[in-house]
Amino acid sequence: MSTSVTLHCNTTRGFSTCAASLLTDGLTVEEARQIGAVNGWRHVNGRDYCAACSGSKIKPRLVVAVNGHEPADDARVRADLRLQTAHSLLMPLVNGATSGDWWYDPDKMWNGPGPHFGEEFVAAGTVDRPVCVAATGPADHQQSMADAAYIAAVGPEVGRALAGVLHEAFETVHQEHGLVEDSLAQAAVDLADAILRPGGSAVNR
Repeated sequence: MSTSVTLHCNTTRGFSTCAASLLTDGLTVEEARQIGAVNGWRHVNGRDYCAACSGSKIKPRLVVAVNGHEPADDARVRADLRLQTAHSLLMPLVNGATSGDWWYDPDKMWNGPGPHFGEEFVAAGTVDRPVCVAATGPADHQQSMADAAYIAAVGPEVGRALAGVLHEAFETVHQEHGLVEDSLAQAAVDLADAILRPGGSAVNR
């Protein structure tokens, strides 16, 4: 059994906090902070600050973890490769989806052809000539309505924007040889891991 101590950045900006953490092989907090110092972290007045928030130019040489979780098995794959893989899985899904703006109207139910008459639905196209993208269940059912609203909110244009985020993060992390050095890049890696999650629709294709 291995032991590790994780440092968490205590930087707070408004209502947000820095997500950076540093997983070390230190056996005590003091040892972890010594390792952190070598990697650009600072410890001031009982609080820890990551290299980026400290303004350090030192490049971390240890595994970066976020939110206090030790890296899962898939975290052993370089972050830039996970970003690249997620992008390559997401783009075909976006390009294969029904084109156009997706919309949902809680005051309408599907009354067109097919087996979904009388159901809540997500549509593409114009209001007077809608194309049913997805039917989510009985009309006026709370869960059916919530699912339809969510699907409409994350239509192809959102997927295309997310793919752009993955690509830009890949470029940044790849230049750093797979190291994740700020909270925005880490957020993109978290997005990639969500797409690559076991049982995810993108992985199962």
